Amino acid sequence: MTALTVFLKELVDALRDRRTWIVVLVSSVVAGPAALLLVSNFVSGVEERAARREVVIDGIEHAPTLVNFLQRAGATIVAAPADYAAQLRSGKLQNAVIRPPADFERQLARGETVRVDVLFDDSHDKAQPIVRATLRLLTAFNRELGTQRLIARGVSPQLLAALEPDEQNLSPSGARGAQLLFIIPWVALLVAVAGSMSVAIDVTAGERERGSLEPLLGNPIDVHALVLGKWAAVTVCSAAIVLLTIAGFIVAMQFIRNETLSALMQFGAREVALFAVMLLPFSALMAAVNMLAATYGRSFKEAQTYVSYITMLVNVAPIVPLFLSARDAVWQLAVPALGQLTVLMRALRGEPVHATDVATPALVCLALVALVLALQARLLAREAIVFSRS
Repeated sequence: MTALTVFLKELVDALRDRRTWIVVLVSSVVAGPAALLLVSNFVSGVEERAARREVVIDGIEHAPTLVNFLQRAGATIVAAPADYAAQLRSGKLQNAVIRPPADFERQLARGETVRVDVLFDDSHDKAQPIVRATLRLLTAFNRELGTQRLIARGVSPQLLAALEPDEQNLSPSGARGAQLLFIIPWVALLVAVAGSMSVAIDVTAGERERGSLEPLLGNPIDVHALVLGKWAAVTVCSAAIVLLTIAGFIVAMQFIRNETLSALMQFGAREVALFAVMLLPFSALMAAVNMLAATYGRSFKEAQTYVSYITMLVNVAPIVPLFLSARDAVWQLAVPALGQLTVLMRALRGEPVHATDVATPALVCLALVALVLALQARLLAREAIVFSRS
């Protein structure tokens, strides 16, 4: 009963702070869908540029044979601007620039291997697919010219084809879309942390700074019930923001205009339910951890610093799998944030998700919640924590 009373009191106090709630709700509900729409627009722009198949050449007049092949392949030939090197470095020009030598045709006629410079800067994300398209066209021209030379000498080109690869992509149909949807579980994890930050700080460091924590603990109430009630209020606030963020992603998916992206980026009822099941226990854990970290802060500002470290750790979680040789290893399920990310990405790739995959991260989170709340109760029993202020 005590825990319920504390829960209702803290929940009412949290809802009274309208300014904080407006900032949190806007940042959580709008930030994720906005990022998803920006990614979709980015990919759409890259696809549009790649579809134009523009090939930039410095010295078109030097290589009519190459120009003829590129035009037959459906490419549009564009003369390179005078300052193309500077434009490549700045990202203004994203196409690769082909620079054939002045004696290109003469070397071809003599049957020599012609050195053709291809200048590009693939440090810009938008440039990478366009550069690869240009390099593939040059490879195709090289293959066609080599075949013609062999035939002219009475040699069958099949002599050079000792192996004929039969490519079979085993990735599920949703795997490519999952690469684009990577931002969804990442943002959802961050929202689960950020959604509980302000309330967790307010019910701990905020109360101590206002001087209301001392008389509260002076009442004949069980400190464990007090901690449980405060944690429940923080968890409800965090869970509400997580669910609103997921709803925002669903709405954002309706505004993706690109047909290819709409087909790849599926976020249906199955994914929504799985996100909720995976993120709610994680939200409960983040609420407890944020409360524990904020309790060490002697002021609201100092508690914000401690809590920001937790956000930083969750922010790094998506980077960890990039350095692992084995994808979706079993041990990852037992690591908070990483376990949730692993399961959610598996679902977005269209791979099967088993009951143990869902239960393991959830049970780990709940076990850690019990541990953290116990530490929180012990911490509030210390006079140095309760009576110290800035």
